[in-house]
Amino acid sequence: MKQVEHKNIVFFLVSAVLTVLLSSLFPIKANAYSYSNDSEKTISIDKKIRDLKSSEYQDNISASEKVFYENDSVEFKIIVKNTGDGVLKNIKVVDYLPPFLKLVFYPGNFDETNNKVEWTIGELNAGDSQEFLIRAKINNSKAVRTQTKETNVAQVCVDEICDKDDAIYYIGNGVSIPNTGSSDIILKTMIVLTLVGSGIAFRKYSRGY
Repeated sequence: MKQVEHKNIVFFLVSAVLTVLLSSLFPIKANAYSYSNDSEKTISIDKKIRDLKSSEYQDNISASEKVFYENDSVEFKIIVKNTGDGVLKNIKVVDYLPPFLKLVFYPGNFDETNNKVEWTIGELNAGDSQEFLIRAKINNSKAVRTQTKETNVAQVCVDEICDKDDAIYYIGNGVSIPNTGSSDIILKTMIVLTLVGSGIAFRKYSRGY
């Protein structure tokens, strides 16, 4: 009986030694997928807008700065950034267009039924970003009876993680004010009226009536 117990102990010790030796010679490989799950996945989107007469993009354009009218051009810049510490793949971007816009150029595909532009970013490394431009013209704004606030929303999603941002601007019914600006037009009108009035006064003075 003791001999059997002795053999069992020897077998256990030999097995333990062999296990240690084998694990040191052939280490078990870590599952890469488990590491990717440990990395933080976050993504952001930034939507900006500009009037083509300006070189600067803004978050929004107030009505006091600019009101867009029929055939005016507006350009949106969409910035997608991987703010996490892992690689992101198959990133879906959607730009939901407001009404009264006619597209000039855009990335991806235009879904006319739902009035949105969609495209995919294949891969984005940690800390990297990509920029996209969408340009359009104000179209059919004659249907707008009063000055109207428009909101253009863009959204990005990857692995059920989403972010969105918007750009606000205003449209009105009619045509744009000429490049000289409203103040210049008023000034010129006042000058003309002054000259006309002076001419009438001078004629009365010279004729005596």
